[in-house]
Amino acid sequence: MRFLTTPWARGRRAAAADRRRASPTVTVAVCTLDRRDQLERTLHALRSLTYPAFEVVVVNGPSTDGTAEMLEGFDHSLRVATCGVAAIGASRNIAVASAAGDLVAFIDDDAIPPPNWLETLLPAFDDPLVGAAGGAVFDVPLGRVDWQLCTCTRLGAGNTDSPGPINRYLGAGADPVAYLAGCNMMIRRSALQQVDGFNPLLTGAYDDVDICCRLNDAGWGIAYVPAAVVRHDRAPNLTRDDQQTIRDPYRILASRAIFAMQSTVAPDETAVVAMLAESLREWTVFADQQLAAGHLTPDEHQRFVEQAEAGARDGLAAGRGPRLVTVIPDPPRHLFRPYR
Repeated sequence: MRFLTTPWARGRRAAAADRRRASPTVTVAVCTLDRRDQLERTLHALRSLTYPAFEVVVVNGPSTDGTAEMLEGFDHSLRVATCGVAAIGASRNIAVASAAGDLVAFIDDDAIPPPNWLETLLPAFDDPLVGAAGGAVFDVPLGRVDWQLCTCTRLGAGNTDSPGPINRYLGAGADPVAYLAGCNMMIRRSALQQVDGFNPLLTGAYDDVDICCRLNDAGWGIAYVPAAVVRHDRAPNLTRDDQQTIRDPYRILASRAIFAMQSTVAPDETAVVAMLAESLREWTVFADQQLAAGHLTPDEHQRFVEQAEAGARDGLAAGRGPRLVTVIPDPPRHLFRPYR
């Protein structure tokens, strides 16, 4: 098993391995919205996890497809919370607040982990300065591992297969900065408390980038564990259709603008505006290609471009404001309920 983390981690990990420790408790958090069938499959798959000390918390957004009814009929070892808005940042914060475990492992409602998923990630936390660890993602629609060592610039340009080692992308102010795929990341709950959780303004993208960026800037180490691979059978959502084609870029552009404006203490708004202008040009070209191929009607093409422009405009405006602070309470340890 390999860990890619900062150099100081290796010595600490070796020392920690020699100490006898109680097994940490883990909360597996699943945020969901209108994916009843995929969620049910994921929940059944979680029963195959072999680590003994874990619970499962599901945060159900404003679903209308019978997800709530399915969860009511699920067995009582599951804990369920609700999120009244379709926003991944807010949903993840509810999951963290509900989590009774020492560590919170996030997996998507359309992803399947291997049985040893938790055991594969946990040794990274033998180093007390590692705040987050995550692995690779096998993209089922593409038929290959598509998310490995991920990095992102402070302007939101991502790379899901960056050359290592990871310490090239760590340290306060690192640009690009390492991040973990949101469907396969485990984070210390105490670290999440320290950085005030996820950014609730991020509704559909960059939530994983943002949390890793802030953990890094707060001094926490981030570990990439290549052996911890989850299968992600990407389901349709508010942004993409069942062919994995982007149909509404609003949330992508809005979230990128917010991240770019709030990823540093003193953002360069001129650079952010230039980035958004270039991104809008790229999305317009994409829409033109979809129209020419017959995948968009003229009306759909117009709406696509309008949504892209609105996302950039609204995201820039929201990003100019202060980052919203979410106070994460102490863990409700008395609610921990092993998932079986």
